[in-house]
Amino acid sequence: MISFDLHSLGFDAASLDELVSAAVTAGAAGAQNVDGFELLAAYTDPSGARLGLIQSGGELDTIASLVCPTTHPAEVFRYSDTLAQVDVMAPGGSGSGRGGGLSRAGIGEAGVISGDSILSGLAVGHRRERLARFLANVDDPVEYPLGGEPGEETPKEIEHLRVGAVPTEFPKIYDSEEAYGRSEEGSMGTELSFSAGALISPWLLEISAGRATREQASAAAQMTMVVQRVERRTNRLTGVDWLRVIGTTSIPMTLALPADLPHAPHEGSVISATVTPVVSSGTWEAGQLWG
Repeated sequence: MISFDLHSLGFDAASLDELVSAAVTAGAAGAQNVDGFELLAAYTDPSGARLGLIQSGGELDTIASLVCPTTHPAEVFRYSDTLAQVDVMAPGGSGSGRGGGLSRAGIGEAGVISGDSILSGLAVGHRRERLARFLANVDDPVEYPLGGEPGEETPKEIEHLRVGAVPTEFPKIYDSEEAYGRSEEGSMGTELSFSAGALISPWLLEISAGRATREQASAAAQMTMVVQRVERRTNRLTGVDWLRVIGTTSIPMTLALPADLPHAPHEGSVISATVTPVVSSGTWEAGQLWG
């Protein structure tokens, strides 16, 4: 059975093996035996949906990813094969507190997470202001260094990191920010509540508090997105439609959603979902492979 994140990209098939076989036949690009990976490849569908294929000392793993028009300057290093810590930085050195990517309109000050607290931007002094920190899956992992001991990492600086997300379960969709604010979730009536326009990585909190290690962490995050644009796309590999949603969380992001939702989002909607952030340096779009 295909997982919800793959379904959100239109990657429907009778089985994962059938999907992988179809992607390889359609022209997945990649390389073997590079930087400790037995296989590192990806099929990028003309619709913008992407299926990452990674093998490192075990069975073949897949990553749900997508081509994202929302880009940001960032600093990235990996915890493991495909899990990375991402710091999104403000463009330039002005410390304006606004993210890169598409329109900045409607970006609130809440929901920017950094280690052990929710901040409205943290000055990093010597260079840029950090706008957001979260954990993400990477679809081109050899582009980012593995981190050393905490505090001794050397992140890679990327000027145009593609930043998106895929849901892991059915999202909640509200018609407006006002409707979200009137809901139990938006009115702080639940155990975990936050304003519209937020991206929270719970594992960062657990690691900072000493309740978890980097080895135990995952990219799972809680997100509320204020929608700016919804595009219906057809996955050419499968013929299944999906939605590419562009909106604002703590920063502008691109979100994949199934096209068969009972209540589709529109401009001004608020989407609340458990997601897996996914980032890419643009390797696959550039057509550059590793030797």
